[in-house]
Amino acid sequence: MRQILIIFFSVLTLCSCQQKTADKKQNEIIENSNDFEITFDTLNMSIDGYLRKAVLFRDNFYGVFETDRKNTTQSFKKMIVFDTKGNFIEDVFIPEEIQDMPHYDLVVENDSLYIKESQFEKYNFVLGAYVADFKKTKTKELIFYEDEFYDIYATCNGEWGGTIYFKDRKTKESYEASSTCPIVINKIDNEYFVTNFMGHMMGFASVLKIADPTKLEKSDFNFERHEGSRHDKGIEVLLDTLDFYIPTSFVADKQLFHLYSDDNGTYIGKIENKKMKQIYKFDFIFYAHFNQHLDNGKQLLTCNFKDSEKSGLLIIDGKKFKFYRQK
Repeated sequence: MRQILIIFFSVLTLCSCQQKTADKKQNEIIENSNDFEITFDTLNMSIDGYLRKAVLFRDNFYGVFETDRKNTTQSFKKMIVFDTKGNFIEDVFIPEEIQDMPHYDLVVENDSLYIKESQFEKYNFVLGAYVADFKKTKTKELIFYEDEFYDIYATCNGEWGGTIYFKDRKTKESYEASSTCPIVINKIDNEYFVTNFMGHMMGFASVLKIADPTKLEKSDFNFERHEGSRHDKGIEVLLDTLDFYIPTSFVADKQLFHLYSDDNGTYIGKIENKKMKQIYKFDFIFYAHFNQHLDNGKQLLTCNFKDSEKSGLLIIDGKKFKFYRQK
């Protein structure tokens, strides 16, 4: 009887210790999570398809909605202009050449809106100044990120790699490094952080730190080649992983945070010792895609929600996350 009681109390003590450990870990996550503010709003529109790309242009959103087409892997694209409440303003005509693009981006540059093919041929189309349709324009590389020191460009050629280019605005010297495939750049003080993701084959994500662009390999600024740079001089790899997808990285309180997703959830994390440390887990799963840097460090993303067929927008402002879901 005495032995039974000893075993019984030992089990109770072990369970209690395990529960305290679990509670401590959970409390650590909750304590860190309180810094993030998550809010929701509704877009007052009901449109077939999912919102794949969007930018804020001239105080309105320009969004590309995609629906499946029969007998082809390509989707049908429809561009809608809507205000910040989600109220419909107008349709934008999309020509057949854009309908056939599997990879493309919306880019705002010099008060013009472009649809840019994001791999290989890289045709450009520009929105008409007075008519809501896109016209093919001279192909040129569009700026990926800029500050007072550099114009930064990025290329992606799928499994053949990608390149990040820094062009000094004063000296006109150009520098490059291997980067497959850049989705967003952040800057803290004078250091640049490049977040990469490639969904081809197994897919992978990485985060690079570039402390001084002039320490990179000098570049001939050649965008015609169909493979990425082989140079890694001057870059520090902070993270290189196959475990999850990073749709964006963002800065808050002069710290770099990362939004990332796997099959089990969507999280916010920080990199420590070349590993991602989870500091927040959303209570719903969504898959986001970076679209645009806005003013004052804000970011605009499109997102799909796993619990429904609806999509929407996400605006990240420091530690504030505001979701706009379709009705």
